[in-house]
Amino acid sequence: MKTNQKILRMVELAMLAAIIVVLQQIVIPLPGGLTLSLVLIPIVVGAVLFGPAAGAILGGVFGIVVTFLVMTARAGELSTMMWVANPIVTALVCVLKGVAAGWCAGLVARAFKKRAFVGIVLAAAVAPIVNTGIFLVGMLTVFREVMMTFAANIGMAGTGAVYFAVVVLVGVNFLIEFAANLILSPTIASIVKAVRKTTR
Repeated sequence: MKTNQKILRMVELAMLAAIIVVLQQIVIPLPGGLTLSLVLIPIVVGAVLFGPAAGAILGGVFGIVVTFLVMTARAGELSTMMWVANPIVTALVCVLKGVAAGWCAGLVARAFKKRAFVGIVLAAAVAPIVNTGIFLVGMLTVFREVMMTFAANIGMAGTGAVYFAVVVLVGVNFLIEFAANLILSPTIASIVKAVRKTTR
């Protein structure tokens, strides 16, 4: 890779990282108390355009920002409870789910390189699944007791752990973010690819 191309790639990655930091601060309210976050979109775009390593780096930026929000008690009551119970594992889960989401999205896009559109769509689908999946594993293992204490705090004592984690904690929010990621990421990635072709 030529020096100018390396510099351009670094600038583009830095721009995507900055977008991630900004988007993580923005939560779009939806009817019924639901929210929508678009932060996975630039991670998928970077993973598709630059590969798994870039996706992992951008996912790591996302994880670090989330960890900072948790540390400063700005990520909700449950996250604060997790931090108090085990800050090291909480930080690990926050970073790992972002890194894995970006890495897996990049691997999928690379695997379907000859069928670019299919690869982009699958990468957009994989990222939120991996991100949410790792969160759920953490909640159902290390943070199971913390989660059930939180359930009791919000008047849902006696609810099954799996049901509470999958339906209450993730539920509709995941489906909405999954759909948004699936719809918007291919569009954005296609636009960026088209622009990069015209500037080469």
